[in-house]
Amino acid sequence: MEQNYFLAKWLNNEITEAELKKHVSEDEIRAYKKIITASSQLETPDYNAEDALEKIKLKHVKGKVRKLQFINNFFKVAAVLAIMVASSYYFISNKSTVYATNFGEKTNFDLPDNSNVRLNADSKVTFKPKNWKNNRELNLKGEAYFSVFKGSKFTVNTTFGAVTVLGTKFNVIVRDHYFEVNCYEGVVSVTFQNKIVKVPAGSMFKVLNSTSEFGQITETNPSWIENNSAFKSMPYKYVIQELERQYNITILYDAQFETTLFTGNFTHTKLDTALQAISVPLNLKYTIISDKKVRLHQ
Repeated sequence: MEQNYFLAKWLNNEITEAELKKHVSEDEIRAYKKIITASSQLETPDYNAEDALEKIKLKHVKGKVRKLQFINNFFKVAAVLAIMVASSYYFISNKSTVYATNFGEKTNFDLPDNSNVRLNADSKVTFKPKNWKNNRELNLKGEAYFSVFKGSKFTVNTTFGAVTVLGTKFNVIVRDHYFEVNCYEGVVSVTFQNKIVKVPAGSMFKVLNSTSEFGQITETNPSWIENNSAFKSMPYKYVIQELERQYNITILYDAQFETTLFTGNFTHTKLDTALQAISVPLNLKYTIISDKKVRLHQ
């Protein structure tokens, strides 16, 4: 019902397609576009009252032509109905569920098997609940923490590769040129560049700018679910981007600091404290220009 509501607003030009994608899968949007295109090609016959009597008089002469026109219109309608029926079946049998967050937002939801997902800011999860028990698979953009019930194979698809488990607790980050998997319980299998990497509890696998790294972790869960973002030897631009996501702001700073490695953390609950945490280690100062803009400077 919620998806139908947003589709109606989109069809009425009340929201953009980008906003629609936060609530409806791209496959469903494409299917609706097919219906719209097919419907727009239908021709509505004109009616002229003055010609009506003459057409009745000539019905025996025009009968065959009128019949042909009716058949042509019938097939046009039938073609569109066929598309609509096929699309309806698609929505019923393959309907996707979408959870998405904007900047400054987090959400928490359960999957059909009661596995739990915590979604960080600016992130999106898409999955098909139908036959979930035998096909536990979803797509992730952004960052999410998973607490998975044991059962059949559970797969998280990303643009970097697939993360597969049976039952475990793990965190996945998929950002611009950055991919990281942290395992807190059980074992995670990561498929990357046609290779399978096993990541046991207490370990992490990271890919940054095409360079992969395997390491150890001491945390029992990701810091962001406790409203804190932590970094270890991360390029400064990723720290800035994460702070922008958490506070829904834009940060202006000198590009020379983008590749500077940063180790530290910042809170998600107080902007001033967070800005101090990321600026002081680099001997930077900050100026809050407006509610949505901050400048870092020396």
